[in-house]
Amino acid sequence: MAEDAPISERVVVALNVLRHDIGILELAAHLAARKQAQLIAVYVEETNLINLAELPFAIEIDRICAAERKVDLPRLMRTLRSSTEQIQQTLYRLNQSLRIDVSFRTVRGHLVSAVMSQIEQVDVVFLPKRTEPYKSGVKKKISTFPIWVVFDGSMEAKRALRMSVELAELESSRLNVALPAETEAESEALKRLALESCVQSAAAQFVSVRPFDAPNLLRSMQRTGCRLLVVKRQNVDFSKAISETVACPVVLV
Repeated sequence: MAEDAPISERVVVALNVLRHDIGILELAAHLAARKQAQLIAVYVEETNLINLAELPFAIEIDRICAAERKVDLPRLMRTLRSSTEQIQQTLYRLNQSLRIDVSFRTVRGHLVSAVMSQIEQVDVVFLPKRTEPYKSGVKKKISTFPIWVVFDGSMEAKRALRMSVELAELESSRLNVALPAETEAESEALKRLALESCVQSAAAQFVSVRPFDAPNLLRSMQRTGCRLLVVKRQNVDFSKAISETVACPVVLV
């Protein structure tokens, strides 16, 4: 019966005017090509930003020259239109070069909650970091950072681990596996489980994070830098918190 047919995996990239990362979209496209999956770009028009632009007293400050100017809705809508046009042009190019199925959607709401409402449980979701003005050489440096993944031994974490291995191979990156263990014995058990699962194919470094919480994980990541953080997908609140906390793109699996 039709309802028993497996749902095809899709690779989803969440984008908005502040998380406009063409490089992450291209990485997601290569992953989709490797997995023979559909690539979906979901562009979220942020409700709060649009509401702010409608206020008569709202101003924005340029992060480079510190100049002030009024936030106005027509200019914001032009920026959104230009942003979506660039993304659609990139999708067309990726469709032609990689021969993958691509799709583009525009929704209005808040980035994480709007995207999570659009996806299926089997989807891989890329949440780009906030776009920042780069100094010379910084982009090149970021590309040398390792990919991080959190592995707690659960079935969901095993899936995240397998995804991190694939991404490390695509990016020719090192792989750092964060182990949320309280003792050395627990760390060794998780390490053995990870090696049995799939990590033997990648050059991985295991990092025990004790106690395991967001601040300690961030401190560990800051020591090496982070190209991507791969984590198992939990609830919307967790996904939103992690994407707003870490200073790198997040992949929810």
